[in-house]
Amino acid sequence: MDIKIGDTVRLKKKHPCGSYDWQVVRLGADIGIKCRQCQHRLLLPRSVFERRVKAVISREEPAPRKTAADRRVELEAKLADLLARWPAHSVPLRMWQQREELEEELERLQGETEKA
Repeated sequence: MDIKIGDTVRLKKKHPCGSYDWQVVRLGADIGIKCRQCQHRLLLPRSVFERRVKAVISREEPAPRKTAADRRVELEAKLADLLARWPAHSVPLRMWQQREELEEELERLQGETEKA
């Protein structure tokens, strides 16, 4: 059975909340599924999962690829948000790391756009 993370499947038996539809959240020897109505999670062995599936309802479509300009706007917004939350004293290490990562990514994107 060809299942991917994000797929919605319909099982043969109804969940106690009344829903038949589940979303796949984990793959491996065991399949993790989440009820679309009540968000309850189950972990089923692959063999049991394949017997219980009645139909694959929808496939998760890959997200469209972002352009460098879109990515740059997104990074600038994240950096602005981080700086707005920046404390006056005792800045946590994680905030410094996030700031450095965002600034490095912005510099890398600017370098790529200048080359092109």
